[in-house]
Order: sequence, then C-alpha cells, then structure tokens
Amino acid sequence: TLLNNTITTSGSSSYGIYLYSSSNSNTLSNNTITTSGSSGYGIWLWSSSNSTLSNNTITTSGMGGYGIYLSLSSNSNTLSSNTITTSGSSGYGIYLSSSSNNALSNNTIITSGSDGYGILLYSSSNSNTLSNNTITTSNTNSYGIFLLSSSNNNSFSGMNIKTNNTNGYAFYIYDTNHNFTITDSILNSSYAG
Repeated sequence: TLLNNTITTSGSSSYGIYLYSSSNSNTLSNNTITTSGSSGYGIWLWSSSNSTLSNNTITTSGMGGYGIYLSLSSNSNTLSSNTITTSGSSGYGIYLSSSSNNALSNNTIITSGSDGYGILLYSSSNSNTLSNNTITTSNTNSYGIFLLSSSNNNSFSGMNIKTNNTNGYAFYIYDTNHNFTITDSILNSSYAG
C-alpha cells in the first residue's frame, strides 16, 4: 500500500511508482507524482493485477510521458478518480497495452502537448470498462480515446471528451475490427478534415 506520498522524477525513462511482475493486490491512493524527463512514467504496472489506483494526482511534462501505464497482462485493476495532466508532446494520460478487464472511472485527463492521447487501448486490451471519465486535449493531432491493434469488447459510458485545435479526434479506431459499446457520452471533436 502506497498512500499520501509526494514523488518527483526528472531523469529520462524514470518512474514515479513501478509495480513489476506479479506485484498484485496493491492500493495506490492520494499520491502526488510529477515527472519532467522524457519517457517518464507516473505509475507503471508491468504484469501486475488486482490493484486499486485512486485519487492520485499525476503530472508529466517531458516528451513521451505516461500518466498511468498498464502493460503485459496487468488485468483486473481499478483506476478511479485520478487527475492526470500531460504537457509534453506524445504524452499519454492512461495507456493500456495487452491489459484486460480493468475498470477506469471518474478520471480527469488533460493533455496539452501535440500528438497527445487521453486514453489509449493497445494490443488486445480487451473487455475493459470505462465510465464517467473526462478528457480534454488542446494541441494538434490529439486523441481523446484511441483504440489500436485488436482491442475488443470494451465498453464506454458517461464519457465527456473534448478536443481542441487542429486534427483533434474525440474517439479514434485504427487497425482491424473493434467491437465496443459507447453510451450516454459527449464527444466533441475539432477535426475538420
């Protein structure tokens, strides 16, 4: 359990909190994490499941920064009421890679760098439930939600997504056929192509 910590990193490829290889059933709550180096990770779960990440405040400012990153079968985690801000280019609010059956709810994500992603589901990240998340992007070529590489059977409800500036996409699907459900959501896209 990690509660009420303040963590700051400034080097490239640095981690605020890193749960590695079967670091399961943890609680990470009310932490304040700031990363400023390139490829900085606020919270990274690698093959770690059944944890709760809630009420964390995460700020990344380096290029390619990740607010919360779940990878390699980090399944059945709960991410709720986190506030994530990314300002570097190619920043990711929440990134799921090959991770399934997670619940993401009531998170607030703001990206202001170019090529920013609010929430990205990648490489067979299946059967995740996303509800009542608020995402705002404000730079060029940015995405509220991005589904990529056979991420199927995900459900979205109560989403409030707004993209500003050129080539902003509220909901973007790429590469193969994706089965998903979206209900009771507000999608406001700035794309004018």
